[in-house]
Amino acid sequence: MAMVSRERARLRHLYKLELLDTPSEPAYDAFTQLAAQICQAPISLISLIDKDRQWFKSNTGLDGVGETARDIAFCGEAIQSHTKLK
Repeated sequence: MAMVSRERARLRHLYKLELLDTPSEPAYDAFTQLAAQICQAPISLISLIDKDRQWFKSNTGLDGVGETARDIAFCGEAIQSHTKLK
């Protein structure tokens, strides 16, 4: 499948989830807090990448930040990567 077709399909599935711009939820927040603690990391995120942005469903360590532009998100780079894991 071509990269453009895969990206369209990925976005279609993302929008079907209807998670974007939903309120925070304790279960997600507990997960990011635990991940930060286990990894001894100051920041832990559950992020969803749509067409233009990286939106944070849960955010530990970036208080007051709900999203960033996709073009500065390393997750966006991973999505666009041509590298295949074996």
